[in-house]
Amino acid sequence: MTRPVPYHAGTGEPMVLLHGFTDTWRGWTPLLPALSSHHDVYAWSLPGHFGGEPWDRSVPLSIASCTDAVERRLDALGLGQAHIVGSSLGGWLSLELAARGRALSVVGVCPAGGWEPGSRQERVSARYFRRNRVLLRYAAPLLPFVARHATLRRLALRDVVADGRKVPAASALDMFEGARGCTVVSDVLALVGSGETIGKLGPIDCPVRILYGTKDRLLRWPGHFTCMRRVLPDADWVPLDGLGHLPMWDSPDAVAGAILEHTGRALGRARASHQTGAEPTGTA
Repeated sequence: MTRPVPYHAGTGEPMVLLHGFTDTWRGWTPLLPALSSHHDVYAWSLPGHFGGEPWDRSVPLSIASCTDAVERRLDALGLGQAHIVGSSLGGWLSLELAARGRALSVVGVCPAGGWEPGSRQERVSARYFRRNRVLLRYAAPLLPFVARHATLRRLALRDVVADGRKVPAASALDMFEGARGCTVVSDVLALVGSGETIGKLGPIDCPVRILYGTKDRLLRWPGHFTCMRRVLPDADWVPLDGLGHLPMWDSPDAVAGAILEHTGRALGRARASHQTGAEPTGTA
């Protein structure tokens, strides 16, 4: 049986939030009030991630099978299309869903998968999660203390948040425990090392915006986005000055504003097309 969606609030056109690898739906917490004031917002933890449905071990994990799982949830919720906002791995999945025709618009927040196959950038990303898995395993008893201590919290989160002191202690502990509870770490690491990238992405006929943090230490601009920029030449690329890989914690207002500006334009574009009777054309 499909688990209930842990977050569903707001009114307006539907919006689905997809978190990043080893994160949970709670990673969107800083943005939820602003986004749900404009959209009917859904957020849940991906399969194999803490709080999400178990990954079906009879199905090999791939980007396609992860996208299939999200599509099944969309179908169960009765969402033919939605504005889809994805962070990191969720950003990659958002673009894959758009290529399947499930998106009204897409915002990728520091999306993964944009590197060239076999590149140093691909190896750097995998190395971070391997190191993190080991640290979380051996430092588990200390995690509550690290989360409470501002300086230690900043050091522990330095690769994903420009200033980890901005993350509340309870939210930092949620991040640590979520990463420890992810059961598909090895599967995704194998996927990253397989050479699979966003390079085979199909055509997208909805507006696409890519947000990237200028202080993202995990997916650095521009090297980590070489393949993605080639595949999405008409996407709207927006730098988030001074923000990290999970920029919603560094500056919720800036990230929410960039998302809502994009979905607002997509809505206006759709209304204009409806009024003129013309078919909308995509930006990517």
